[in-house]
Amino acid sequence: MFLATVTFATAQQGQGQRQQMTPEERAKAQTERLETLLKLTAAQKTKVQAIELEYAKETSALRQNNQGGDREAMREALQKLSTKRDTKYKEVLTADQFKKYQEDNEQRQRERGQGGQGGGQRPRNN
Repeated sequence: MFLATVTFATAQQGQGQRQQMTPEERAKAQTERLETLLKLTAAQKTKVQAIELEYAKETSALRQNNQGGDREAMREALQKLSTKRDTKYKEVLTADQFKKYQEDNEQRQRERGQGGQGGGQRPRNN
C-alpha cells in the first residue's frame, strides 16, 4: 500500500513538472527528443519546432479553458489536435521517419497505460 502511494505521488509530481513547463519549453524538449529519435535535418528540425510550438500553445490553451470540465470532451479535443499535428508531420518527415514517429508514439501510449482498447487498466493492490 505504501509503495502504491509513493508511486502515485511520484507520478503526480512528474505530471506537475511537465505541466509547469511553458509551451516554448515543451516544444523545445519534444523537438530535441524527435531530432535524436528521427535524425532530423536542420530544415526538418526548424519545421518540427514550429509544429510543436503551435501544438503546445493549443494544448495549453485547451487545458486552461477546460479546468474542471468534461474529461471526455477534453480527450476528444486533444485527439483532434494530435491528428492535426500528425498531418503536418507527414509533410515534413520522410515515410520512414513518420513510421518511426508513429511507432514511438504507440509505445509511449502503452507505457502510459493509454494504448489499446483496455484503456490501460492498472493492477489492483489487494
